[in-house]
Amino acid sequence: MATEKQKIDVSFVMTVYNKEYYLPAVLEALLNQTGLKNPEFIFVDDVSKDRSVDIIREKTKGIKNVTIVAKDKNEGISITINQGIKLAKGEWVRMLDSDDILPLDSTEKMMNLAIKHKADMVYGTFKKTGKEPLEICHEKMPDDFDYVYKKDAMRAVLKGRFTRMGQLIRRKVLEQAGGADTRVFIQDETIPLRTARFANGIIKIFAEAVLVPIETNSLSKNTNQLDNDRFFAHYNMLLDYYDNLDKDTAALIYMKALSANWKYVKKNLEHPYWTADFMRYIKAKVFHPQPDFQFLEQLGHRFLSLDNVLRSKNTVG
Repeated sequence: MATEKQKIDVSFVMTVYNKEYYLPAVLEALLNQTGLKNPEFIFVDDVSKDRSVDIIREKTKGIKNVTIVAKDKNEGISITINQGIKLAKGEWVRMLDSDDILPLDSTEKMMNLAIKHKADMVYGTFKKTGKEPLEICHEKMPDDFDYVYKKDAMRAVLKGRFTRMGQLIRRKVLEQAGGADTRVFIQDETIPLRTARFANGIIKIFAEAVLVPIETNSLSKNTNQLDNDRFFAHYNMLLDYYDNLDKDTAALIYMKALSANWKYVKKNLEHPYWTADFMRYIKAKVFHPQPDFQFLEQLGHRFLSLDNVLRSKNTVG
C-alpha cells in the first residue's frame, strides 16, 4: 500500500504536437513547480513531426514519475488529453498545452486554495505575453491576488470565462465527467463544462496561472474553429444531459450555443442582423427559452459543412 510520501499529489497531463520551439521553456517551468510532494508528469504526443518527443526525453531524464506516450496515430487534442487523464494517479490533475508556461508557484497556490475551500476545480487567468518562451519560464504568481469561490460550479462556468488550459481539477471528478468531449476537437470548453456537473465548488483566481509566449502557429487564430468547438461543446451537452438539467441551466447552455453561432454568423454571413440566427440569439438573451433542438440541429449541420475546421479523427460533432 502506498504511503503518504509515495502518493502522487498532482498529475500534470500535457498534450504535445510539434512544439519543439516551446518545450525547453515549458518543461523548465513545469519541472520546477514549487511546493509539491510527489508530482507525476504525463506527456502524450499526437505524432509530432519535429523533435518534441526527443526534447521531452532529454529534459526529463533522471526525473521520477514521468510517463511519455508516443502515439502512432494522430487523433486530435481531445482524444489525446483523455488518454493522458486515464493514466493519471494523482489526487489532482493539472492539464496544459505544450506551449503553456506555468508560473513556478501557480500549482502550489491553486492547490492550497482548493484544499482550504474544499473545491474540486480551480482556474486562473492567462496572459498572452508576446515574449520569447525562455524569457518567462521563471515567473511566479503575485502573492496578493483576488479570487472568488462559487459553490455552484456549473453556473460559474456558464457565467464566466473558463477557456484556457492550466486548470487544476480533482481527479475523481474529472474521471466521473469522462474528461473532454472527444466529438469536439479542442478541449478548452468541454472539460470545464462537463466537469462542473459533478464538482463541489469552483475557484476563479484573478491572476495569471498560465503565461502564453509569442505564438508562431495557434489554433486560436482560426475563429471558425473556436466558434465551431464552442457551439458543439454546448450543443452536445444538451443532447447528452438535457433530461438531467434544471430549466435555468438548460437555458444558459442553450444561450451559450446560440452565442457561439452568432459569433460565427456575424463574421461570415452577409447582413447578419437580418438573419434568424440574430433573432434567436436576442430572444434567448431576453427571454431565456428552453432549447429548440430542431434549430440547433440545423446549426450543427452548417458547422459540420465548414472546410477550415479540424475535427477529431474518429468522431464528429
